[in-house]
Amino acid sequence: MRVWQPGGHLMAERGSKVDDWSWRRTRRRLATLARLTAPYKTRTILSVFSLLAATATALAPPFLSKYAVDDGIRRHDLQKLWWIVGAFLLAGLANWAMSYVQTYLTGWVGERILADLRNKLFGHLQRLSLGFFERNHAGVIISRLTNDVEAIDQLVTDGVTSLVQNSSSTGGSRSRRSP
Repeated sequence: MRVWQPGGHLMAERGSKVDDWSWRRTRRRLATLARLTAPYKTRTILSVFSLLAATATALAPPFLSKYAVDDGIRRHDLQKLWWIVGAFLLAGLANWAMSYVQTYLTGWVGERILADLRNKLFGHLQRLSLGFFERNHAGVIISRLTNDVEAIDQLVTDGVTSLVQNSSSTGGSRSRRSP
């Protein structure tokens, strides 16, 4: 019987370091992610839409503040100021609603993707030879699977959302100065 040996492939240094950032490999990674989201296409699209809507409504208050100061306060136009305050409140409510929908849908899709991934990994483990389990500790295998799936969970639920929101708010927050 062969026992676990230090220095095996499961003990190799692991991390988020990626050596190949070519478009070919990046397309492959994105295609894998797309295949995992394919069964949940409608909810994924709704999740992306609600994410963009939540970001847009979060960017509305600074934009409305400019008009409140320039058009309402400086020109002493109380009626226009009330409309801007109303739009400000509507933007806040819309942001709350879109953030809720986006969080719910992202969580829903993310959990389904992770369940599918766990089932595929379990099926793969069932097909491995007994020799693999003689060479590797069960605890190491389970720990690696758990940690890898948890890392993917963080990517799916938090990483993608943060990437889109931060990219949108950075590009969308530039405003033109009026002379």
